[in-house]
Amino acid sequence: MKTIFLLLTLIISIYAFGQENSSIQGNILDGELFNEPLLMANVSIENTAISTHTNFRGNFEFDDLTPGSYNVVVQFLGYETIELPVTVAPGETTNIQASLKALNITGLTAVKTK
Repeated sequence: MKTIFLLLTLIISIYAFGQENSSIQGNILDGELFNEPLLMANVSIENTAISTHTNFRGNFEFDDLTPGSYNVVVQFLGYETIELPVTVAPGETTNIQASLKALNITGLTAVKTK
């Protein structure tokens, strides 16, 4: 009987702690090309080691986050880096969508060779 009680207590506590975790889902688009999904953009949470890449549809997801405020940083080579402030509530999923604009590269000069 003690074993069953212990097992049930463990299962209930695991379930209760699992409800506290939150997640962030999002979609990153190419703001220069008809808002097409941006494949393999780097998405990270500032000041943490948490990072991922967007998939073929431009989607990403961070699971098992502690509720609170985060800065989501989106980077892609040749595009402007953006920071998105996100607040996640306990047990909820926050959805974001963003478009990246291409960098304006100035100061390049052509070199003529003989």
